Amino acid sequence: MILECRHCGAPLDVKPDAALTKCRYCDTTSERRLLRTVSAETPRDFRPPPQWLPPPQFPAPSNQALAYHEETLRANTRANWIVLLVGVSVAAALVPVLLLTLGPSKGGSSKKGGIVGGVLPGKSPQELAAVRIDQTREGLAKALSGSPMGSMLAVPVSHPRYQSISFMYDDKEPTFPQSFTLVQRSGATPDPKALEALGSRLHGGLVDGSWNWAGLVAVHTDAKTGLVSASVLGARVGGTSAQAKVQLGAMWKLVLHAVLGAGTGPTAEEARWIGAPHPFAALETIDLTTTVDKAAATLTQKFPGSSLSTFIELGVTVSVDHPLLRNAELSYPNEKGGTLRTVALRGSKAFPERREGLVGCLEGKLGKAKVEDRDYLAKKRDYEFPVGKLELRIGENEARVHWLPGRLNGPDWKRIVGALGACR
Repeated sequence: MILECRHCGAPLDVKPDAALTKCRYCDTTSERRLLRTVSAETPRDFRPPPQWLPPPQFPAPSNQALAYHEETLRANTRANWIVLLVGVSVAAALVPVLLLTLGPSKGGSSKKGGIVGGVLPGKSPQELAAVRIDQTREGLAKALSGSPMGSMLAVPVSHPRYQSISFMYDDKEPTFPQSFTLVQRSGATPDPKALEALGSRLHGGLVDGSWNWAGLVAVHTDAKTGLVSASVLGARVGGTSAQAKVQLGAMWKLVLHAVLGAGTGPTAEEARWIGAPHPFAALETIDLTTTVDKAAATLTQKFPGSSLSTFIELGVTVSVDHPLLRNAELSYPNEKGGTLRTVALRGSKAFPERREGLVGCLEGKLGKAKVEDRDYLAKKRDYEFPVGKLELRIGENEARVHWLPGRLNGPDWKRIVGALGACR
């Protein structure tokens, strides 16, 4: 039977009559009866993965891969099947993924590794790109000739570098997968250009191999193993299932095009749902008198693909096209007649190292900044620019505009947006 390690989440092949079991990745010893059962029977050709990356919901660090202790993994006894378990750390909702690579069809001959007549088995990238993945597990399994197993669907891929792709489903939202993962073939060399291409298509780029848009869409990559995983969180973090479905489809097209060179990528409209930026200057056109009850509809129409949050107050996140500023987060108080209160402009990867240059540029347009020492000894400071009735503050990782109720001023707002837009 396959059990789940309580410390790192790794799959453990355990005999049903065992009282105790020790994880071969993190060395945690547990009572068998206390562990979650992944499979009541061990699949005939189960092979433990050489490395395991603990999912974030487990106590083990999720940023440190754990190596399987045996020096030599058991050899595969059948050329038709290879089973690989991989831990994916992209969000708290992701769980271990079981991946299958299917062998030749009936009547075909096989060679070691499942290659048939010099052709790798499985779906080609072009065939993958031709399929919509916003389907139930059963529907997608039929479309891709995949193998369902529990909440997972595994599909072999005919590609020299990637072996398979898996789709994970959530029982609470069974109409489309919540994530998909590309896993590299054993012994294949990761292609850094593929990950660079993917990062260049994601607004703000990959940071330490990861990326997310407003907490609703996430991408995780591993330069050592070549793994690429994308997930949508939808209603679990304040979004909607309809929104998550569109985001999943857009991310599917983007990953296939950037990593496998298949398809045409998402359309401009689809890309908006996964953070494609709006012109920074468009922020000038925001009507500061719009009240909280109309703000969501007004702003999502003006900025398609923007993200909404109603935690404590109304928050609208708009992706913007600026080398130093990635997103604009507009906050409205949850009260009758509430109007725009603050705008947080989140910095890009380049913001910290170019902050001083940004401040110097802004001083040429808005006047001398007031310096506020937050930590004198550590030389941490913020810069404040009073602009009429508004105030622009430049922090370590963001720029923020705020004002008091009743002090809204369109010209001052446009002046700030214009200055930031010119300082790149």
